[in-house]
Amino acid sequence: MFTDTMTRWLEGVRDYTSQWAHRKLYEPLFDSQSTLPLNSAGLVIHGASSTLAKTGGSTFYALANGILQKVAASTDMPALVGTVTNATFNVFCFFIDSGGTVTSAMGIAGAALGNIVFPQKPRKKALVGFIIINPTGTGDFVGGTTALDDGTVVPNAVYVSPTCGFDPYCLIG
Repeated sequence: MFTDTMTRWLEGVRDYTSQWAHRKLYEPLFDSQSTLPLNSAGLVIHGASSTLAKTGGSTFYALANGILQKVAASTDMPALVGTVTNATFNVFCFFIDSGGTVTSAMGIAGAALGNIVFPQKPRKKALVGFIIINPTGTGDFVGGTTALDDGTVVPNAVYVSPTCGFDPYCLIG
């Protein structure tokens, strides 16, 4: 079977220094194209009074470092870890690696939705989806403790499941 890789492409560059420089330039691009969600995870709350999100009613597929992965329908996502201060916005992202392990990472909170800083996308992992949290009740949202439908904290949880290459750090400017 023919496998086209960045390394094979760079074999044509004779000078090692140039080869290294090209690798540093192209590696993030190749990583982003080999680690993609292929359909929506349909993220939802696990159930009433739950602290967990889960995949929706259909199986999720992704490429993680070029290897096809799947997460079965209604599979719990990892517990959210971290605190979102009342009246701020933050994001929790879920990633899958080529071995099928799903992990989560929290971003950096902002005073407005547009001020959220996403966590750095791990190399060789595909984004399953993310949850935006904006507590507007009487307290902070504490991952793993506060229910995603808590009526006091009012986490205002929004579930997003991109179906395309998504990297908030791939900017021009």
